[in-house]
Amino acid sequence: MIISLLFIGACFIGDMILSALLPASYLPTDIVVVHCLGLSALVLTKRQMDPMDSHCLFLLFGLLYDFFVSSTGCVYMIIFGILSWLVAQWQKHMMDSMFERALLCITTIFVKELLIYFYMYLMRHTTLSLGQLMTNRIFMTILVNGVLVFLIILASRTIDDIILMREKRIRKEEHVTWWKLKSKQ
Repeated sequence: MIISLLFIGACFIGDMILSALLPASYLPTDIVVVHCLGLSALVLTKRQMDPMDSHCLFLLFGLLYDFFVSSTGCVYMIIFGILSWLVAQWQKHMMDSMFERALLCITTIFVKELLIYFYMYLMRHTTLSLGQLMTNRIFMTILVNGVLVFLIILASRTIDDIILMREKRIRKEEHVTWWKLKSKQ
């Protein structure tokens, strides 16, 4: 669990670094890329966790994202909570292949961007039409994150393999000699 948390935290820090290196313009005619490495890492590690722990983790990282990145009042926390529920529903019907993991991550990014747009549109914070949003923000976001998602999946699989090998090594070292137990005498 600790290794997964460190992995997710490193991905969110990677988001912040990429956002600082590639600043976004908020003009309606400019193309914007939103980096979603942390969200992808959350989605990928959700399967190995207890459902309640994963929902709480989504809410916590949404709150941290609100606090450190976007400076909005609990909007991302609510959106990440909705995404946690949706991912839990989607994962019931998916296998564990690389393609399906990538599809799940990219779909989650798409839904996140749509939820943010609908919130901003309802609160009258944006005047972008849905078509402009698709061409100026979502298309490039999904294209760039599609490449990055495969890197995150490879890193996630490597971490899963390391954890599995560690557990096997611990299990191999655990052995009980039945003839030395006090209860047998």
